[in-house]
This record gives sequence, structure tokens and C-alpha cells, in this order.
Amino acid sequence: MARFILGRARGANWHVVERILRTLKVKSTLQRKAVRRGTRIPCEIPITLTSLDPIHSCSEPGLIILVNPQGCAARFRRPLEIGAAVRLEGLPARTNVTARVVNCISIGEYEKFWLLGLALDEPGNVWGIKTPPEDWAR
Repeated sequence: MARFILGRARGANWHVVERILRTLKVKSTLQRKAVRRGTRIPCEIPITLTSLDPIHSCSEPGLIILVNPQGCAARFRRPLEIGAAVRLEGLPARTNVTARVVNCISIGEYEKFWLLGLALDEPGNVWGIKTPPEDWAR
């Protein structure tokens, strides 16, 4: 089951989440408002991420670490091509959804993980957030 982190962070992987959040910061307030379409919520949701590309197929566990209604940031064991179609399985809302890879960043030289930015094909609260922020309804 997902462990949502509200308030003070808990968990052994939070240092990685903090580093990723610093990496993802947008420089200006105008850019931030234009880019972000819903408050981002840190979380830990274990999933299975499956590539829908028949040429580069893979299906492996991953960890979603940040969500909003438009998509998520997920830690994954391999890089995926920008634009690749993927399916997220095992979400708390008991639904499988499709998304596109919009970003792929190596977490670090010695880390064996990649940070994937995923845009949902159909935006919504598929994360099981019981009380989402007000801006998620817009």
C-alpha cells in the first residue's frame, strides 16, 4: 500500500526525493505557474511500469515519488526514451493507467536509478489521494 508523506518526510529514500525536487525546480514564478497544473505531493507508491513499445519492451518495478493530477515522477532502474508510452500497474486506486515519458534524468553517477517524468494520458487522481489539494479540481 502507498505511504503518503505529508508534513515532515519519513523513510530511507527521502534524501533522494529532496535531491530530485531540487533538480526539478523551475526558475521563475511565471514558469512555475505555467508548468505546474496541480500541487505536487511527495509520496511512495510502488508500481509496475511496463513499456508499451514492442521493440523496447520491459516490465519492472518502480517507485512513484511525486504526484499531481497531470502525472508523476517515478524512480526506475533503466532509462526510457522521451515520448515512450508506458502503463502504470498496481496503483492505489486499483486502476492501470497509460502515460508518456516526458523527462528522463540520471539520479547520479553512482546511482543505478533514473527519474522519469510521466504525463498521464487521462489526467486525474489515480494516486489514491483521499483529500487532494483544491487546485486538483481545476
